Amino acid sequence: MLDRDINNTASDPKKSLSVILDSMKMKSDFLRRLEIRTEADVKNLFEVIFYAKKHYSEVINSTGVAQFSQAYSLLKDSSKPYEERVNQFVSMVKGGNKKDIEDMAKEIIHFLEPEKYPLWTRWIWNKERNTGAITYVLKDGVTLKSESEFFSALQELKSVLDIFGLDTGNYYPTSIFLVYAYVRLLDYTTHLAIDRKVAGLLPTHLTTTALVLGLKPFIKVIKYAHS
Repeated sequence: MLDRDINNTASDPKKSLSVILDSMKMKSDFLRRLEIRTEADVKNLFEVIFYAKKHYSEVINSTGVAQFSQAYSLLKDSSKPYEERVNQFVSMVKGGNKKDIEDMAKEIIHFLEPEKYPLWTRWIWNKERNTGAITYVLKDGVTLKSESEFFSALQELKSVLDIFGLDTGNYYPTSIFLVYAYVRLLDYTTHLAIDRKVAGLLPTHLTTTALVLGLKPFIKVIKYAHS
């Protein structure tokens, strides 16, 4: 039950959604306040980027604190265009998988400015392969051909979610919806690949959505606040 264990989202989806939205705000506040001065600061950042955590050691050894601090400061500079901020971060951060580092930059910008920028990682939309969660909700026969079309599609999805009561003034609900769609697809393919009894032991969809969004540290804070 959710009241007993906040990580279990099976019994009360509305309350679980509220917890996820609260933890997303906490993540935004954390990233805005964060100043990179030490290796611990860099590690704390990687701890909230789910897919990037595995690259922390390689990145810190290859990039160093000073250069990573500069890269993060440039990423936070809202006076610069989106693409320029992403490209500068990717070029300055050495080590790790470059696609993951690019996704990391885009995720950070989303959480820094959720009112302006949607979440854009490869599982949301892979530009090269034209795959990702956004392709599951497009009309039949519609194919995204450019970044502007992608952002337009996200704005349209946000407007639809607003109509259904998820008007938070930002792209948080859009991110949750698309990551949830991605998680559902993975769950379906997993059920096809493994024994159903084992599949039943996997986390719930909303739990996995929160994990992919890098919210686990913030959900723990909420859990202890309500204990």
